[in-house]
Amino acid sequence: MPPQQGPSGDASPASRRILYLAGGEAAPVSPDAMIFSLPFAQLCPEELARIAPDLVVFPLFSATLDAVMILARLSELGYRGRCLILTPRLPKPHLIEAELRSHQGEMQIELLTSDAPMT
Repeated sequence: MPPQQGPSGDASPASRRILYLAGGEAAPVSPDAMIFSLPFAQLCPEELARIAPDLVVFPLFSATLDAVMILARLSELGYRGRCLILTPRLPKPHLIEAELRSHQGEMQIELLTSDAPMT
């Protein structure tokens, strides 16, 4: 899927490249970043190299996969950057984060908790 450009629609390079791993829904628009939306099933060495993300964003879980599966795949592909994992409110988020860190390889992970519905 092509990157979403900022509101002005110009093609000037954005300061950050963000990969949003999702079920295929459109990525949000940002004036200061190029955001690429890619279904997890399409994550491959070629796509990761083409996008060259500074940050990969994905949900803790969905109907078909979870963050451990995504971290494992990113690690297999040699990704060593930052990951932002979207989570609903959790009773003990530090336990989830500790579990995810055991799968992070050389990636840096961070949980982002929200009350927003996770679709």
